[in-house]
Amino acid sequence: MQSHGTTPEVTAQAIKSTTRHGFLVALGWVAQRLNLVEILNRHLRIKQKTYAHTPVDKVVEALVAILGNCRYMKDLNFDPEPLVADPAVAQAWGQERFAHFSTVCATFSKLTEENVQQLSDALAEIQAPLLQQEVAAVAGPDRSGMVIVDIDLTGQKVRGETRQYTGTDFGYIQGKLARGYQIAAAFLSGKQQRFAIDGLLKSGKANSRSGACLLELIPRIEARIGRPLRRVEWVEACLAQQKARVRQLYQQLQTVSGKGSARRKQKLQREFQEEVQHLREVNQRLRQYRQENRTNPAPLRIVLRADSAFGTPEVIQRLLELGYEFTIKSYSGSNPAYKRLFDAVPAEGWVEVEKNRFASEAVTVPGPTLLAPYPVRLVAMRRWDADGREVRSVILTTLQPEELTTTEVVKLYHGRQTIEAGFQEWKGTFHFGTPRMRKYEANAAFTQLVLFAFNLVRWAWRFLSTNSPKLAEAGSRLLVRVAARCRATIRCLGDTLRLVFSRGTPLAGAEITLNRATPYPYALLTPRMSSCSRET
Repeated sequence: MQSHGTTPEVTAQAIKSTTRHGFLVALGWVAQRLNLVEILNRHLRIKQKTYAHTPVDKVVEALVAILGNCRYMKDLNFDPEPLVADPAVAQAWGQERFAHFSTVCATFSKLTEENVQQLSDALAEIQAPLLQQEVAAVAGPDRSGMVIVDIDLTGQKVRGETRQYTGTDFGYIQGKLARGYQIAAAFLSGKQQRFAIDGLLKSGKANSRSGACLLELIPRIEARIGRPLRRVEWVEACLAQQKARVRQLYQQLQTVSGKGSARRKQKLQREFQEEVQHLREVNQRLRQYRQENRTNPAPLRIVLRADSAFGTPEVIQRLLELGYEFTIKSYSGSNPAYKRLFDAVPAEGWVEVEKNRFASEAVTVPGPTLLAPYPVRLVAMRRWDADGREVRSVILTTLQPEELTTTEVVKLYHGRQTIEAGFQEWKGTFHFGTPRMRKYEANAAFTQLVLFAFNLVRWAWRFLSTNSPKLAEAGSRLLVRVAARCRATIRCLGDTLRLVFSRGTPLAGAEITLNRATPYPYALLTPRMSSCSRET
């Protein structure tokens, strides 16, 4: 019988062993360079007894399962080439051997909301230097460049006995009404690739409250990449307008008389109380914004891109207050009542921005209702499907004509397809289209691990070098589904770790090298090619 394990061979010159999961070993080396286990041990406090493996060991093992193309947790033990039977992978990730998959699931069943936040904080600390490098690269030395952040929702439909999944609810998931979760996520458009900033696991009906999801993500985005200057002067104008509205309602209350006055007075009284409450909230936010500007010496220019589910007036108002630029579809842009407004613009008033897609700023659709006027551009778009059906929408943007033309605004908005590609990678490459566990907190923790895995395979080449153009240019799908499943020989000589893929594999002869003496973080934006000789 052929062994799945590692065969160490100690010589006077080097330590040599073999593995059946080559790229997972290399990722383990990177995780050690990032101090993954040390930081997780410092943050995570899971209430569970320790026998052979600590709770942190099993959280790390779950991360390795995600990176190792395991569709289900049981694949850790029952895959044709199980990870549990490969000590070389465990040792690369700081363990002697991996635990049985059932104990990993038991650890995740013990997680609390506090543990999920601890895990999120730990992974944020690990990624902070690398994310800041990406932000600095796009913002430029004077931090005036556009830092583009995409926000969207994606669904996870549960399978089997749906009621056994805690925290789920009915909502529109993958275009159908189903029970499951929604994940609200934010992605950073880097110089060369996209990176996950953060994500939140919500119930299936979160789609109807997606504006709230966006505002919930904002503090988490700012904690990881920075924030813009708040628009204090504009908020002061909003406050003045709100005060005028309160005074007007008060005067109306004093002059109500005549038949039916009691009912009108009761209605005005409710409106007055609501407006007074809004006034207090705006005043409170204004004080907070002034304090935040005083403690923000290096503000960023962040441009948010999102679809129409986030384009409500309440969200637009808050984003303007917070100082964000944005390119967002209007929530009411597809209103059938707007058809005559679109038709009123002559053909010469429309610009073809893409094939069979036209845009115009001459359509007089109403803008969002704000507390004070703000120069928000409205770009109307129309196209026709193959069956001849007209599709209309309106883009709201703060980017002015002297900076971007109508065509450029539309192309900028359509660039948000990168987040859709990111979701497809989650569900395809990392098998995250359905929940891994039945407990909400366990799935929330898995969401954080998938986000980290998504970034780790991109950042790996900052620490590793290779002689293989195929590996250097590979996407995450090849790295996770092929490279992480290839046999390889590991050689450790001094501070240098070298991994050589074996004959008979798709990557035969390719080498990956890590120099443990290289300072962290390794400031390199592209994969580097090694000059090592090829070994087979």
